[in-house]
Amino acid sequence: MFFRFSHRNWVKTTGKLLDSRVHSVRNSDVRWAYIVQFPGPKGQHTKLEVLEDSRTLGVAVSATVPRLVSPDGKKAVFDRSDPQINAAEVVKRHEKADEERFRRQLGD
Repeated sequence: MFFRFSHRNWVKTTGKLLDSRVHSVRNSDVRWAYIVQFPGPKGQHTKLEVLEDSRTLGVAVSATVPRLVSPDGKKAVFDRSDPQINAAEVVKRHEKADEERFRRQLGD
């Protein structure tokens, strides 16, 4: 809830992930930082560093993913509410695909 409230005026956009690096490691927990490229507020290509969000999956270099960009174009975050990268939705899609594949195999 707080995430949506704090980003309510931010613009939803998609763009490409250009590179990644390990941002920090604590207690065997690795956190990644990504360079993202997206259209800026005036149409120019903007590149920013975006930190990994634990509530997202399917975020990898060369992927095109949804993100929220601040009105001034100086900050960006992954749009964790988008079903394309929302961890819970991704897991549900994978489970459904596995179930369908399993059922097809039983039907043969």
